[in-house]
Amino acid sequence: MAFTLTWLSFAACLALGMTDSRPNVLFLMADQLRWDALGIAGRSGIQTPNLDRLAKEGLMMKWSWTSTPTCTPARAALLTGQSPWNHGMLGYGNVADRYPVEMPRLLADAGYVTASFGKDHFGWNATSNHGIDHGYQTTQLYDGLGGWDPKAPNGWNGEFDDYDQWFQQQMPGKDPQATLDPVDGDGWNSWIGRPYVWDEYYHPTAWLGREATTWLQNYSKPDPFMMKVSFHRPHSPYDPPARVLDTVDATMLPTPYVNSNWDSRFRGTASDPPGCGQSNPDAWCGEMAANDTLNSRRCYYASTMFVDEQIGHIYQTLEETGLLNNTYIIFTADHGDGQGDHFHWRKGFPFEFSAHVPMLFRWPQSVEADVTIPRGTVSPLVSELRDVLHTAADIGQATHLIPAGHFKPEDGKSLLCLLKDISGKTCEYQGNPGPWRTYLDLEHSNVYNETVHWNALTDGVIKYIFNAYYPSEMLFNLSADPGEMVNLAGEASYGSTLALWRQRMVEQFEREGRGPDFVKNGTLQRRTKGTTYGPNFPKGPPVEVGDPVVTGANGAPADTWTYKSSTQQLVLNASESINGTCLVAKDDGSLAIDLCDTVAAQSFTLVELSTTMEYTYNQVVHNGQCATIKDNASGAGIPILLQACTPNNASQAWVFGASGRLCADQLDGQCFTAQGSWKRWESRHYKPEDDM
Repeated sequence: MAFTLTWLSFAACLALGMTDSRPNVLFLMADQLRWDALGIAGRSGIQTPNLDRLAKEGLMMKWSWTSTPTCTPARAALLTGQSPWNHGMLGYGNVADRYPVEMPRLLADAGYVTASFGKDHFGWNATSNHGIDHGYQTTQLYDGLGGWDPKAPNGWNGEFDDYDQWFQQQMPGKDPQATLDPVDGDGWNSWIGRPYVWDEYYHPTAWLGREATTWLQNYSKPDPFMMKVSFHRPHSPYDPPARVLDTVDATMLPTPYVNSNWDSRFRGTASDPPGCGQSNPDAWCGEMAANDTLNSRRCYYASTMFVDEQIGHIYQTLEETGLLNNTYIIFTADHGDGQGDHFHWRKGFPFEFSAHVPMLFRWPQSVEADVTIPRGTVSPLVSELRDVLHTAADIGQATHLIPAGHFKPEDGKSLLCLLKDISGKTCEYQGNPGPWRTYLDLEHSNVYNETVHWNALTDGVIKYIFNAYYPSEMLFNLSADPGEMVNLAGEASYGSTLALWRQRMVEQFEREGRGPDFVKNGTLQRRTKGTTYGPNFPKGPPVEVGDPVVTGANGAPADTWTYKSSTQQLVLNASESINGTCLVAKDDGSLAIDLCDTVAAQSFTLVELSTTMEYTYNQVVHNGQCATIKDNASGAGIPILLQACTPNNASQAWVFGASGRLCADQLDGQCFTAQGSWKRWESRHYKPEDDM
């Protein structure tokens, strides 16, 4: 809105050696940060002066949500700018290898320098020792995945990312997760808290703060940048430095919302849902002992304050370098944290503690003349993570690179237009024109167990929830009951309101073409099985002869096989491949696909290890060696290699399911997947001049 130069004008200026004056974009995130964990939210005595400053110097969205409130689907929304149904991740799974439009790639194509620091959760390529970048040209990553194992390579099972490698260089042979490993194992989703056992210099939050400020201090390119800084904390483990924890006492904490007219079944008794209760360090619900609950909550909020400190260092660096005067700042979170509200912990729920997140937007002094609202404005409009891509694209004048018709009305909007019209009525942003939304869709497929499976709608005043498993409905008046203490679905006085919101969900499902599993004859349907990946989830590039076989998410393209016992061949069933392709062992011990032929390299046997009521576990054996996930790593894209067969090796135990997928028993349940090449696809379908 504040800039009128066209992309061709920029190109001409750059050709003449002139500097690109478009503003920078700094995208800040914290993982698992509740909307009310900020001091400015007014619910607690927790001190977050730097985030509060950001709100006071910019725009704060009062009603901002994450539509699919767990880590990876939330990040799919940030990457794509789309609704859950449109980007295809309806629950927790693996982010796609590539989307048609992605925020960092879009900004990079528009001439921005793109960099990502901290948590991406896009996956890690163990072969290249690099994170999956999705268009980020520079990455320094800490995803917080994997676990300490002195017997494993590098002492680590799973993603051994930039922070993990740095820690081992600084503290050889030490466990970076030593704070809570003795209590809860790896502790990535534990509700238990403890003060960090190492010097706080080694804490991943401090490491990320230093990496980000150093990059900003050294930035000298003439091009604008789009930089993401994504803090892993206050996500578990709740392990703040003792220095910060000592400043947090019980009087500073918000009062938990408990003992509503609907939450007693989540207390954690024998008859309550599985996964609840004090005995489970990874419990998603339960009424924990009072002292343990207090300690957990102190550690969570201290972790939040430690993140705020690092944001303060970044703020100071922007001021000292002069970058603040031409840098937009966006801040949000991927989801919240139960923290004992309604006896819930962790995330994945439609309730305010999980789905309501901060959204702050600060504009630079360089565009002040074009802004019509005062700094510190609080907007009552409904925003969501899908708005971040559109805001960045609008700032960077990159909307001309978005294919016509790609985005639907329910997809993201640009926060930039609210700086001129806070009502949102005239937001005709080019990437997705039309007035601002009046209400928002949320959903999550099965998480923890089949009963946690829901869809929701809200406008910030009313929230409607459809629990798909039972099925049952919930209705909350958020304006009068922000803690969701009273479910109004059974109240006669709210009958017409309930019917209105139910009909809105019916119309949404019909408009999206979800089919009879979701709605039939105008009635919402019970769904006992989840749908992690919808029909719009991107398929990978077509596979061809010679492509490698690596780990992939259950349900990814090119991951179903038929075992021909007569020839001992594993035949790929994927429609994306040419007919008659088989698994083949290569001379270097890796696996690939090739035209089926009666050659020794395509001979594999399934050796049964054990059988349960549900599954049979096998080793996949070729010439006396077993198919093994490289380095015992979790995640997609990990090479599967032929190595010596060993007993009790989780990276060699595979389940051959009825669907034809050959998936690991552990290690995120990754499956044998033929991996096509995006570079090959681009070379055939994309030319640089397509940008012009």
